[in-house]
Amino acid sequence: MSPELLNTDVLIVGKGVSGLILQLLLEKKGIHSILIDKVNSKQNLPLAETIPPSTLEILDKIDLLSVFEAFSTKTYGYQSKWNSSQISDENFFLKGKFNNGLKINKQKISTALAEKSKHIIQIKDISEISIKDSNNSLSVKGLNNKLATINCNLIIDATGRKRHILKQANIDNIEYDKNLAYLCYLPKTGPELKYGFFTESFSNAWGTISDLNETTRIVSLYTTKENKLYKDFKDYIKWNTLLNETSFLKYCMPTKGNFKVFGKQANSSIPSQIVFQNVLSIGDAAMAFNPISSHGISNAIYTAKEAATTIEKHLNGNDKSLKDYEEKMYAIFNEYIRQKEKLFQLH
Repeated sequence: MSPELLNTDVLIVGKGVSGLILQLLLEKKGIHSILIDKVNSKQNLPLAETIPPSTLEILDKIDLLSVFEAFSTKTYGYQSKWNSSQISDENFFLKGKFNNGLKINKQKISTALAEKSKHIIQIKDISEISIKDSNNSLSVKGLNNKLATINCNLIIDATGRKRHILKQANIDNIEYDKNLAYLCYLPKTGPELKYGFFTESFSNAWGTISDLNETTRIVSLYTTKENKLYKDFKDYIKWNTLLNETSFLKYCMPTKGNFKVFGKQANSSIPSQIVFQNVLSIGDAAMAFNPISSHGISNAIYTAKEAATTIEKHLNGNDKSLKDYEEKMYAIFNEYIRQKEKLFQLH
């Protein structure tokens, strides 16, 4: 049996927030796209991610603010204690059009965005990718084991830090640090958080605590393999010792119990080519930030918006649009690296 043949202007690989938003924006512009979603049995961990007021302005401009507000709670700032005896208080009240941020339920928002999309195909696997200057194609195996080939003008890598499409094209990753994150879901204990989020630095590491809901908090500790004690971060029993020198985080740890610790990558990285021939990357695939910046979800929204404009220009014959997009992303990432290194010099 011959494989099914599909044609589209844009093929989006990855059903994260960036891929879903891009598809909705392209649809508004009258640009046909197909989004493919590889079914994954691994369950994503719920995170208490925050969107600042500046990102709410972007969501308002692209008419998706109401979707995010429906599955979020308002937050008005954050507190931090970074290599200082004083707690810094950052509030959102004087940040432009919006005087609040949003602490989002990412899973529910992704579901709501997917329900608005018309052309999502769930697949088991990608079997072949052909990237050319003039036209691209991608062969996939569906959930029913049927094969399909999708021809397109542009392929969008929205696969996050995995950078699946870029990796298939042998595009290198450039890593700027070796940060690791260790997450633990804990019952609320200790002092209340003014804004529901607090971060504190300590020896060769830092930690954050964020209210997930009325009963649960997420405590995340960050370090690198250069820290001789990094293996201790994998064991909750050792967290009390690790946090002994902190002035706030140590009081948020339950005195009894042993809780599961989840490890994940938390480094800053960027591909050597954000745009490759007719492949364009968005979200973490375009540039992945260290979690201390809290830029992850904002980056997904911003790059999707920029990519939609870039794709429209490209399909209308603007040969510079893809390169302009890449240069803009590199400029943003380089400024982020400069600011990050400045911050860590203080630690």
